[in-house]
Amino acid sequence: MKTFIFPGQGAQQLGMGQDLFTRFKDLTNQADAILGYSIAELCRDGPMEKLSRTDYTQPALYVVNALRYLAHLEDTDDRPAYLLGHSVSEYVALFAAGVLDFTAGLKLVKKRGALMAEARGGGMAAVLGLEASAIQDLLRAKNITDVYPANFNTPKQIVVSGRKEVVVAAESLFLEAGASHYKVLPVSGAFHTPFMEDARTRFAEFVADTEFGRQQVPVISNVTARPHEDAEIRQRIVEQITAPVRWSESLCYLLAKGVSFADTLEIGPGGPPIVRPMFKRTELEAGPLEAAVLEAEETARREALQKKVLEEQLPDTPAADEMPVTRANGTTSGFGRFSMGNLGSRAFCDLFGLRYPYVSGAMYRGIASTDIVIRMARAGLLGFFGAAGLPVSETQAAIRKIRSQIPDGAAFGVNFIAHLNRPRLEDDLTDVLLEEGVTAVEASAFMEVTPALVRYRAKGLQREGGKVRAANRVIAKVSRPDVAAQFLSAAPEPVIAKLLQTRRITEDEADLLRSVPMADAVCVESDSGGHTDQGMPFALIPPILKLRDEAEQRFPEFGKLFVGAAGGIGTPEAAAAVLVLGADFIVTGSINQCTVEAGTSDAVKDMLEGINVYDTAYAPSGEMFELGSKVQVLKKGVFFPSRAERLVALYRQHEGLEAIEPKLRKQIEERYFGRSFDEVFADVARIYPASEIERAEKMPKHRMALVFRRYFRDTSEWALNGDIEHKVDFQVHCGPALGAFNQWASGTRLEPWRARHVDDIGLTLLEQTAEMLNRRLSVMVG
Repeated sequence: MKTFIFPGQGAQQLGMGQDLFTRFKDLTNQADAILGYSIAELCRDGPMEKLSRTDYTQPALYVVNALRYLAHLEDTDDRPAYLLGHSVSEYVALFAAGVLDFTAGLKLVKKRGALMAEARGGGMAAVLGLEASAIQDLLRAKNITDVYPANFNTPKQIVVSGRKEVVVAAESLFLEAGASHYKVLPVSGAFHTPFMEDARTRFAEFVADTEFGRQQVPVISNVTARPHEDAEIRQRIVEQITAPVRWSESLCYLLAKGVSFADTLEIGPGGPPIVRPMFKRTELEAGPLEAAVLEAEETARREALQKKVLEEQLPDTPAADEMPVTRANGTTSGFGRFSMGNLGSRAFCDLFGLRYPYVSGAMYRGIASTDIVIRMARAGLLGFFGAAGLPVSETQAAIRKIRSQIPDGAAFGVNFIAHLNRPRLEDDLTDVLLEEGVTAVEASAFMEVTPALVRYRAKGLQREGGKVRAANRVIAKVSRPDVAAQFLSAAPEPVIAKLLQTRRITEDEADLLRSVPMADAVCVESDSGGHTDQGMPFALIPPILKLRDEAEQRFPEFGKLFVGAAGGIGTPEAAAAVLVLGADFIVTGSINQCTVEAGTSDAVKDMLEGINVYDTAYAPSGEMFELGSKVQVLKKGVFFPSRAERLVALYRQHEGLEAIEPKLRKQIEERYFGRSFDEVFADVARIYPASEIERAEKMPKHRMALVFRRYFRDTSEWALNGDIEHKVDFQVHCGPALGAFNQWASGTRLEPWRARHVDDIGLTLLEQTAEMLNRRLSVMVG
């Protein structure tokens, strides 16, 4: 079974390809036009320092290897059964397989090389004599978090990659662990690691318009170490920039398929072979993939293909594309196929300008960051910026940043959180939202509709052809039917009257307010991270759907209203369940906190990556612990939940700080705050209004509340900033959905948080949800 293998960086040499450039003159001219320089002169004259630069090496190797392959085909009758290229030469394999034409492949390689060449501060080192498990154990034992295995060339020849200074300093550790050789390589980037994320993101945008054909010969993927799936090639070559090259596992797979060393042919620039000897070394050190493993994979693959064929073209039924579309909310009938495009409500997508009914919720204090919102908007999904807890000036700057980096007309929104006791904060936010033209808000923590929110809703209302249209759209997060009913009703008359009296709205706006509900959609928030009523979607969604249906009857001039679901959604099963209940869209929260884009510290993400569904707990809310309010937080590896409960118990048991037993008081001061209560209060006095401090001076109980509340504020700050000194006190709002997601993602490309991106998670979740609904429904109908 002839297998052609192509070497990657490191194989370049002066003089390579000179016999090929004249033989394939037309292709060489095309290459010159794309590159903007003579490829023949570069390979002939160098100098070597230039030829070895990543942005020159990668295009040069692609051209020479591709032309050498064409020459081999012309000169022999050889035709391969498999193709395999190391790193950049995977593009040569894709060219040889007919997936890319010569120029398309070169354009991709040129861009890839340029992006990777921009990387600075990275380094790589070749390690001989240690297996992958030993390297992973060493990195873990020494807590080396900035170095990753990048190229698994053979079982005992592995290249590590990461921050330059860490890679250099790690030499002695590897040698002490048993490595026979450790050589730092002359590169400037941490290739094939999460440090290349910026290059990966920009390359993904570049590759979006490239056409990919079907493989004429199977190409083994560097990312999966298995043959490429045609539909996933674009995704895999993007992932390859940050993913390790699983070369030795690829060779084990080929050995298991019956490929021998004698069957392999290295096609490259000439000189001593580089990748072919790795085949022999892998054969000797590891051998083929276990027969049972290969059989299980092949069986699963065959069954999946068979099922897909059966589902797409059932006997005695119309073709799949002629069958009625099945929608999760039941708006059409007949058994068809679910897809990402027909999940939920298409009307909801049209109203908000989305590709799919998927929303990322607004995690407070910018954890739902501008980066999250930008990624979501570029993907045609809806993201809400986490404005809660931030100054309005910071929110305004975030809005401007988002709008400058997303396509014109792309959807995005901002969190509008209730401030019952500080209405001025709502007014200030409303002013900014109207000034910046933000047309979608996520209204959260409301127990009743407030004047500021009504004013936001009023602006832009107008009648068009017998209908009332709202320019400013509201998605209200609710966890109780009575609150949902308020948002599915018109603005309260006393609020309208107050706004008219203060001239914040016009008479026309007041009249229109009476003809529309306060929200376009309500999102049923079940048990979730942060503030939660611990509700269950199966109990909450049905009565709120009924309220929605009744509201549509009351507002015939307005049009459709929508019900979404949030809380506990971290797997396809959970998403499918709420869609079957009738949700028009889904909202995720906790799972987005453990992504590259989330606005929290790497230390928090490292902790969240490993949690399970039982690793969260309910703790007092720092804002309203006097009222018994709770938030759901991370409990694994931290003392925050128990310490927060301890402080609230002390608050309930004592009338003031002085009443706390001295020994216990000293313990709390030292362990929780790291300073005395008096020092904490002095800090508090500098940030609270004078009236609040005056009240605290007169009321010992209130003074105690302000001091204890500082612990809640500090614990959030420590977590957001990644203050490792206070790691045991991190306050991290999180629900069990992330634990479920971690279990679902285990063993996949989404397992490490540095490979998780909010848009990718959303699209993958929707895709798998559609497939799950298809499987379950097909079983139910026989």
